[in-house]
Amino acid sequence: MRSLLNKKAQLGNLQGIVITLVVIGIVLGIGFMVLEEFMDQMSAGSEAESGVNETIQAVKKIPTWLSIIVILAIVGILLAIVFSVLPRATTTV
Repeated sequence: MRSLLNKKAQLGNLQGIVITLVVIGIVLGIGFMVLEEFMDQMSAGSEAESGVNETIQAVKKIPTWLSIIVILAIVGILLAIVFSVLPRATTTV
């Protein structure tokens, strides 16, 4: 019974990770929209425009890391489930 609860707790971690990643994606999307609006409002060649452009270039790297984070989270949860089932399978006497 206790091992069943441990599996459910590990799968419960998945829900928190997914919600966090979705929120990060939404915030990034809104952030990109706001920065694009700033770019449209600024005069070409100004210092403010170059600052916003540098910020956009820096923030563009984050979505590429989200896929790696998702893969690592899935692998971590799968390993946690395997290692919780493995000791129980080897103690059959």
